[in-house]
Amino acid sequence: MMDNMTKQKTLSEFETMKLIEQNAHEFYLKASENPNLTDERVRNCFCKIAEDEKHHVVLVDRIINILTNCL
Repeated sequence: MMDNMTKQKTLSEFETMKLIEQNAHEFYLKASENPNLTDERVRNCFCKIAEDEKHHVVLVDRIINILTNCL
């Protein structure tokens, strides 16, 4: 079992990771919607990366819930 200080530090690191993933999602989503971007392959690639980053947010959120509720 983790001591409280270690748990809080670990939770803080995962919260930071979640924010990074959210920012990456928003960045790639905006990039994919840029009207100056005319190459459909690049637009689709950015859109796919945005979806992947959104999935990462969900995964990190699950980890945070596990840490919060189980440790």
